Amino acid sequence: MAAVESCGELTDIFMEDVFTVEDPTPNLHEGALYSLGLDVEDRKVRGKRVRPALCLMIAEALGATRFAALPFAAAIEILHNFALVHDDIEDGDTMRRGRPSTWKVYGLAHGINTGDYMLAKVFQVILRDDRNPIETREQLLILLEKTLEELFAGQAMDISARSAHQFTVEEYNLLVSRKTGSYLAAPMLGGAIIAGAKPAVLHALDRLGHDLGPLFQVRDDLIDLTTGKGRGEIGNDIREGKRSYLVALASDRCGAGDRERLFSILDKPREATTADDVAWCVDLFRRVGAIDAAETRCRNLRDSALATVASLEQPLRGLLETTIRVMADRQT
Repeated sequence: MAAVESCGELTDIFMEDVFTVEDPTPNLHEGALYSLGLDVEDRKVRGKRVRPALCLMIAEALGATRFAALPFAAAIEILHNFALVHDDIEDGDTMRRGRPSTWKVYGLAHGINTGDYMLAKVFQVILRDDRNPIETREQLLILLEKTLEELFAGQAMDISARSAHQFTVEEYNLLVSRKTGSYLAAPMLGGAIIAGAKPAVLHALDRLGHDLGPLFQVRDDLIDLTTGKGRGEIGNDIREGKRSYLVALASDRCGAGDRERLFSILDKPREATTADDVAWCVDLFRRVGAIDAAETRCRNLRDSALATVASLEQPLRGLLETTIRVMADRQT
């Protein structure tokens, strides 16, 4: 979408200003720019910039300007990438968006420190925002605090689940609602707050975020088995022992022998997981119908999200309907 690309370019310019200083600290400022993909012109290594685009477009659809919403849009994108830097460390992922992850380039200690620095910048951007009144900035800071608390709780659940040999669909849904849903809702709510939206609109956007979170994540679980999400090879979720939607479905549907083998593979150290192990898990997912069920789940979440926005007024409704369909159909 041209509008998303345009919003991404505006956000990139803003973030470059945030992290470009006269006297950069070695491995810190360049590490942050690397994490955001701002060290190169290739937009593929920057990600899709979906979250800042949602913030800017929703603010605009509700009568605000992109200028007013840009600091929060950038803050949300910095937050997202801070989370990815730490997530790669916690998961042992060595690739991100088709190139080595931050910690593999700069080392583990610098990777942690770079992520921490990016998180500090999230709050600095909001506190120094002179485009919105103090009352609005206070609401945005409250939103950020709530979002981070949900994100960290979801990540803790994710980490804890990696040693579990019983993992249900209900547990998966709660995990992704916290880890992904909360900070897909945040950019939409932030744009609406900046535009002074009514409570009914804020409520609908919050509900929508918690539909889009599972939709985004289940689609992500499926993409890991096809294009590999830009992490060098397919099946990285299996190598890192992730308890995905596919794992939850398969463990519920397969026999005791297959269940034992599935979790024994997921429990292996990443470097010990073979291509045959990955292939066996993918075959199990197919045999028990988990892949087809995940596709059905994506369609149901899409329909639920569309129903959530049906009562909203134009142009907001049309914007959100397009966003929902793009997320439901994405293949990368």
